[in-house]
Amino acid sequence: MKRIVVIVGAVVLVAVIAALIIPLWVATAGIELSGFALGMIVMMVIGCFAVGGGLMFLVFYSARHGYDDAVHHGRGWRDPGEG
Repeated sequence: MKRIVVIVGAVVLVAVIAALIIPLWVATAGIELSGFALGMIVMMVIGCFAVGGGLMFLVFYSARHGYDDAVHHGRGWRDPGEG
């Protein structure tokens, strides 16, 4: 039952987002963007991926080098370099 509620909720959420985005997309269909604007959009997308990738790198680095162990096991933070 819980699985069905989650699936229906996800479908409804996607439908609401589509209902809000599609009219905006159609309304802007005739607008031309300059090369500068397209370049800025590309740089923004690359920047977003760089920030997301950097944060994922930090998460995996932290987990693999023991920085999360003390907190995960209920102890306070300690430097993993200290024996």
